[in-house]
Amino acid sequence: MQKHQCMCGNTNSHPEHAGRIQSIWSRLQETGMRAQCECIKGRKATLEELQTVHSEAHVLLYGTNPLRQKMDCSVTPMFVRLPCGGVGVDSDTIWNEDVHHGNGTQQAFYDDPNVLYLSIHRYDDGNFFPGSGAPDEVGSGAGVGFNVNVAFTGGLDPPMGDAEYLAAFRAVVMPIASEFSPDMVLISSGFGHLTRQLMTLAGGRVVLALEGGHDLTAICDASEACVAALLGQELDPLPKAVLEQRPNPNAVRSLEKAKRGDSEEAETVNAMASLSVANSNTMEHRQQEEPMEEGEPL
Repeated sequence: MQKHQCMCGNTNSHPEHAGRIQSIWSRLQETGMRAQCECIKGRKATLEELQTVHSEAHVLLYGTNPLRQKMDCSVTPMFVRLPCGGVGVDSDTIWNEDVHHGNGTQQAFYDDPNVLYLSIHRYDDGNFFPGSGAPDEVGSGAGVGFNVNVAFTGGLDPPMGDAEYLAAFRAVVMPIASEFSPDMVLISSGFGHLTRQLMTLAGGRVVLALEGGHDLTAICDASEACVAALLGQELDPLPKAVLEQRPNPNAVRSLEKAKRGDSEEAETVNAMASLSVANSNTMEHRQQEEPMEEGEPL
């Protein structure tokens, strides 16, 4: 990832660059968290692994063809084949928490009942990039009901903040994910307190992957909080005002539309969102009574 940058070499005009990884790495070293973690060397993905989510033609074109590399300077076979998971599980929950919808991940598992995909993103009735992730995109075939989009609509008037994301977690993400009972949770992006909640699933088997995040200070702060949560460290408590704040009307309307193909209708979601204040007090009290068991540092 240290070589991840636009071929033009101008990191000022293109947000995807190696500075993101370098900044996070430096922060983890400064805080001493790096020393508490075990670094695992990655490997190149095999063509067979790539074909589990891409067509054979796509893999052969972008993953092996040097002619394509010369034709398209933005893609190289090395970069295509570097990311690799290689984890064998029976069922996954993939959670995308980003301002943009994770359209590629959704497409990869849209008809798969063994993978529950949940996404919280800005949608604005399809007018915000990439325009996908509508609440009625609930999966297809056997995968109906296993694709859940919390599509925030309403622009920035008012903006969606902590209260709205916490409401989405209480009303949609955690109830559905708990019901699905995954073997592993894969998180695109993530933040400390929300990561801590997701660690209550799948016996704490959680994988975080950095996606997006173009403000270096923000992604350093978020990454530090996430690693602290994974290490079982104490997190700064959320302000009481945030916990007691009701989600704004645009967020509640968006939560009403979030649904699964095989679940109750939006009235249930709305009721749960309206009870978010009461739930927050109960959740905080339960966390104090039953602290998460800390494992040995990696």
